[in-house]
Formats: sequence, C-alpha cells, structure tokens
Amino acid sequence: MCECLKSCIHGMAKCILILINTISLLASLALIGFGVFVILRGEEYIPDAGVDVNLIAYALIVLGVILLFVSLFGFFGACTGKHGLLNFYLILLGVVVALLVAALIYGFVMKSDVEDTVETYITDAFGTVKNATSANATVDQFVAVNTIQVAVKCCGITGPDYWDWGSDVPSSCCENFTATDATALCDLSDAYTTACMESTEDLIQNALLATVILLVVIVIFLVACMIFACCSKKEYEQVA
Repeated sequence: MCECLKSCIHGMAKCILILINTISLLASLALIGFGVFVILRGEEYIPDAGVDVNLIAYALIVLGVILLFVSLFGFFGACTGKHGLLNFYLILLGVVVALLVAALIYGFVMKSDVEDTVETYITDAFGTVKNATSANATVDQFVAVNTIQVAVKCCGITGPDYWDWGSDVPSSCCENFTATDATALCDLSDAYTTACMESTEDLIQNALLATVILLVVIVIFLVACMIFACCSKKEYEQVA
C-alpha cells in the first residue's frame, strides 16, 4: 500500500512537471516577445526618466531564452525519464535560482542609485527647459520634458506653477497635447495638477516592486520544479 502510494505521488509529480514546463515554455516566449516589443515600441509607452529601458528589455529577452532552454530540458526529461536530461535540468535550475537571488540582492543594493538617477535626470531636463524660457528652448529640450509629462500626466517638477511662465506651460501639461509641435504651449488653467517628480518616482517604485515580486515568484516556481523533478526521477528509478 505504501509503495503504491509512493508510486502514485511520483507519477503525479511527473505529470505536474510536464505541465509546469509547458507553462514555462509559453512564459519564456512571452518574455522574449515582450522584450522585443519594448525595444521596438517601448519609447511610445514608457517615459524617458534616465533609466535605460532597452537594457531592461535585453535582460528580459536573455531571461526568456534561458527559461526556454531550461524548460525544454525539463519537458523532455519528464516525458522520456532519461536521468541525464533530468540531472542537467536540475543543475540548470540551481544555476538560474542562484542568479535570480543574486539579481534580487543587487536590486536592493542599487535601489537608491536608481532613485537618484531618476531624480537627477528629471531635475536637469526640466530645469534646462525652464531656464531657457518658452521663447528659446530647443525642440529636443521640450521633447524630453514632454515625454515624461504625457506619460505620467503631470506638469512641472513640483506642479504647474513650477514653470513660472505667466499663464503659459508646455502643451504636454494639458490633455490636448499634440506631438506635431513639441514647443507648443497651453494655458496654465488647463494643466495637470500632479507634480512630475513625485509621480515619476512612484511609477519607477511600482515598476521595481513588480520586478521584485516577479523574481520572487519565479524563484519559488523553480524550486518547486526542482522538487517535482526529483520525485519524477524516483518514479523512473522504481520502474527500472
């Protein structure tokens, strides 16, 4: 009875491992696709806040490729019961878990540096346009500010009064903004009331938190895969 129960548990572990790795294959393709999308179209949806978005996108693609590679070994190892494949799968999982834990530690250590980079970038970008005045600020200077204000729906570092241009503010402060004229202005009374520094920092914080949660979930998921892979190996050992 006990041996029958063990065999049943090991068989279930094999089925679960196959299912998990099938899901992992799909998830890896999603990560690769999302990374490519960010590289090609990311600037249309993500504000330029001094953080290299393409670097994050390449990291997602690399993570997706690694996950795809690992999932293939797990899938075929579970299906065929070949110990070589399952052993290599376990080694790969161990390496990936170690790398993800290292990434989490690095993220916590570098968190303050990212916040400082964002704050410095926004201060410099907005300060350049403000000091240039609405009359002679260049198009490129306006574009950097417009990107942030449109994406976050904010106006000025501390609010609309930050601009101190009388009754005018950059048109990206208002809902009727059109990208065809980057240097256009709109009326102060129609501007967003949200401050850009606070809103952008909140956006970055939320993105970092989401990344941390994702990495933790992936680590837990991979550890579960290691457990199921070990059980699956035992199932084939008993059959042999």
